[in-house]
Amino acid sequence: MSAARTAADAGMQVLLVDERPSLGGQIYKQPGPGFTVTDPAAADPSTRHGRELIDATLAAGAAIALRTAVVAVEQEDGGFAVVLVEDGGPATTLRTRRLLLAPGAHDRPVAFPGWTLPGVVTAGGMQSMAKSQAVLPGRRMVFAGSGPVALAFPSQLAHYGATVVTVLEAGPAPRPVDALKVAAALRGNTSLLRDAARYRGGLLRHRVPLRYGRIVVRAEGDGRVERVVHAAVDREWRVVPGSEQTIEADVLCIGYGFVPSLELLRLVGCTTGFDEDLGGRVVLKDDWGRTSVDGVYAAGDGTGVEGSYVAIDEGVLAALGAAEDGGFLDRAASDELAATPRRRLRRRRSLARATERMFRVGPGIYDLAEDRTTVCRCEGVTQGEIATAAESTDDVNVVKALTRAGMGPCQGRNCQRHIAALLARTHDRPLSSIDLGTPRMPVRPVPITAMADARVADPGLFVVADEERP
Repeated sequence: MSAARTAADAGMQVLLVDERPSLGGQIYKQPGPGFTVTDPAAADPSTRHGRELIDATLAAGAAIALRTAVVAVEQEDGGFAVVLVEDGGPATTLRTRRLLLAPGAHDRPVAFPGWTLPGVVTAGGMQSMAKSQAVLPGRRMVFAGSGPVALAFPSQLAHYGATVVTVLEAGPAPRPVDALKVAAALRGNTSLLRDAARYRGGLLRHRVPLRYGRIVVRAEGDGRVERVVHAAVDREWRVVPGSEQTIEADVLCIGYGFVPSLELLRLVGCTTGFDEDLGGRVVLKDDWGRTSVDGVYAAGDGTGVEGSYVAIDEGVLAALGAAEDGGFLDRAASDELAATPRRRLRRRRSLARATERMFRVGPGIYDLAEDRTTVCRCEGVTQGEIATAAESTDDVNVVKALTRAGMGPCQGRNCQRHIAALLARTHDRPLSSIDLGTPRMPVRPVPITAMADARVADPGLFVVADEERP
């Protein structure tokens, strides 16, 4: 939204494509269809903030396509062919000279015994139920995760009326030196730190214990979650033997951070790097959001997970970069407009560096599964089957061909990171050296009838060539 508004204000013709039925994304999620906000003051602050951003985007005059997914992007002379599928409709191809991708992120999948039981829910899924549908899935909830979400979301859930019996933070407890580092990064981050204090106060007010240095090792129950087993971990998030404890619960909410949704960016050929603390595989871009592919810009958590405030400012900078490259702004004008978001980004990232010790992701998060643990939920492939395949290859694509892991509706979003970590461990290689599976169109599951259409730009996979027609 911030990119679309900025580009439209610069005089560009803009189409904003969003998969959801309403603008706002996951952070600024608005109430679902059929819900009416009668008292805006009682709404969640993020909902109100999102409404302001939505209104500003609409006022800028950008065209908006909701319930529409970008399922493929192909380079062609002078620009790109973008394949769009509107919910319930056939695919269409839009051609554009410049493309800004902000695909967001999804919950970091963590495989452990019992993670497929009903009652185990990711933070993103729980947020959708609570924020847009006002639904809580159980009575006794355990939240397990790490990073800012492990403080913020349990407090929000308690505010919604959930009984959160404990919060398990895999990272270490803050030390005085951490407080000093955070204090040094206070400038420009007072609102974030005020929110953190409010969330911590919410947990104290609702008497929710927050336990540091502990991770979920398994979920147990007959047909659904009934018990959560957790254990202490070392600084690498590896389980300390003999430290297991059990707590009764009917919901386990998992929030170990997020992973960039790179499918479209990789499909169009953008160069990637690796930073586990930003979600693993990330897209390389310059200060203006330019990727390695001319005409393709990227912003937000879909390029590396840094949060909504960073995403908003990155959207502004990427739009300014596109406007300058398109001749709508000169360098002096774009530099002037970029000064404020650049300053905010420097301050946000200084706070991230200050909290790095507490919020870094430990490699032990990929060591929790056992041989009988289902890793690929879509195809029912276990850790043992993947380990057998990994003995003969260090390629995720080969494991996919041998076991079908990654061939289901989620297209590997739930299992590829775990498979890559297993390959790295088996062959004694750094995780950064193991690439994910090759992306293929369509990057979102769609009906075959949507793709079998003459208007879709494709390499001949779906449409018979004219000379071959009878």
